[in-house]
Amino acid sequence: MGVMASIPLRVPSGLLAALLCVVPTVARAQDASKGAALLAEAQKAVGGADRLAAVKTLHVTGAFRRVIAGNDSDGDFEIFLEAPDKYLRSEKTGTPGQPSTETIAALVGTTMRDVVRGGGGRGGRGGNPGAGRGDGGDIAGTSDGIAGPDGVDAPQAPDGREGQAGQGVGQDAPTGRGRGRGRAGVGADAEALQRARQAEVARLWLMWLLRSDVPVTWIGIAESPDGKADVLEARFAGEATRLFLESASHMPLMMTWQAGPGRAGGRRGDTGPPQPMTLEMTFADHRVVNGIRLPHVITRGMNGQTIEQWTIRSYRVNPSFSTDTFTR
Repeated sequence: MGVMASIPLRVPSGLLAALLCVVPTVARAQDASKGAALLAEAQKAVGGADRLAAVKTLHVTGAFRRVIAGNDSDGDFEIFLEAPDKYLRSEKTGTPGQPSTETIAALVGTTMRDVVRGGGGRGGRGGNPGAGRGDGGDIAGTSDGIAGPDGVDAPQAPDGREGQAGQGVGQDAPTGRGRGRGRAGVGADAEALQRARQAEVARLWLMWLLRSDVPVTWIGIAESPDGKADVLEARFAGEATRLFLESASHMPLMMTWQAGPGRAGGRRGDTGPPQPMTLEMTFADHRVVNGIRLPHVITRGMNGQTIEQWTIRSYRVNPSFSTDTFTR
């Protein structure tokens, strides 16, 4: 932790950068049969449908770097996925030799859990004071995996131990059910956050294993001077997510979706109603792991600006998880 601060974030180049510019012009053909056929081709390109379907658990570890409003944070992360509905992401930040902060975002079925433990930096963000406080961090408090695990940042508890997550922009303060465990909002807000977390998990399955529980339709072709990409669309939690496949190889290139204005923070002093944001993920440096081609560099961005990079250290395919993996 703390070793990536001087490394610039990679930004999409060539075809990816051009695709970001042409996304709004893609025609909405809504061809379900062609979408299914192209998804099958993509599955074949990354390892085969049978091999992908055989994956029941996935453990991913790596390092992240995040730049929001000029504030850098970096650290280590791990993600646990278990079909059909278990997910946990842990981020650890802090300065070497000093206490670290761990931020956990989890989903088991329809139950969300967000926890912050430790005391490794102001606001528990390891050098990103704008995130999670709801006081001007550009996109703190979104539920789309940008500013923290699924964007649900949390303040550090006053005693430096476990804190409660869910006090970002657009969220109500949590109601604690015990130290370190809280509900991110109540009523409609809690339901919206739950749907957003479920959509985020669905996007991870689609990104890594080209798996979707909802229909995937073909909506058109995005063109750039460097090539073409077929654009598929799936609706997770009622919101459209677009997956871009390189037309010749069918390899996944990028994913985009929108975050509504109620799930994003704005700059202090902005006037007028908040506008929806287009969020992006790009995939690069694919390597074969257990017969599956998996990306080892993943960037995340907002409105065409890269703000986060994951560098994957390892994938474990079908590991056995302990009984407390998703409740720790």
